[in-house]
Amino acid sequence: MTGLLLPILLFVGAVVATFLTYRNIRRGGARFYTLEREIVLRRAILMLVAAAALYTAALGLLYFQRSQLIEASLPAETGEASDELGAPVVTTPTPLLEIFPPTAEPTSLTPQPTVTVTPTVCRAVVEGTGGNGLYLRDAPQGAELVLLSDGTLLTVLDDAPVEAGGIIWRKVRAVGGEEGWAAEDFLTIRAPCGVE
Repeated sequence: MTGLLLPILLFVGAVVATFLTYRNIRRGGARFYTLEREIVLRRAILMLVAAAALYTAALGLLYFQRSQLIEASLPAETGEASDELGAPVVTTPTPLLEIFPPTAEPTSLTPQPTVTVTPTVCRAVVEGTGGNGLYLRDAPQGAELVLLSDGTLLTVLDDAPVEAGGIIWRKVRAVGGEEGWAAEDFLTIRAPCGVE
């Protein structure tokens, strides 16, 4: 509270000076002659300048005290700060996280699992039969098992095609589980089967 006493007194002094200036101008304007009015107005100007200086001093002092309070609350170079009452505030440093792990050290003596390659499922779609469909056969150029319509999704079982009768055949499995051979000319094989 003592820090606010001086700015409040300066402010009250400025208000009193402003009021006295107004009173002197009001009283002197009607009773005095022209020369005396000029003297009253000069005094009024001086009083207004003094009031403005008191207002400015009050604001400057409040600003200075506020900046001192902010500086006191910030942590100092030694890591200590103080609160509004001047009591020291202890700050603890924030631990830093490492971005990269340290060098690898064996954590256990148990063997690590081996990496096994998961086989890639190769898919094919029946297309280009003109609506007639494609027969799934028991062997290349063998007996007909099932008629597959256009758009049927198949799983290619063997990546090695077989040529028989001038036609390239692929071993496939239908969605229902039937396995057999189909002519590659009517299959659109999707990547990553080695065929683009």
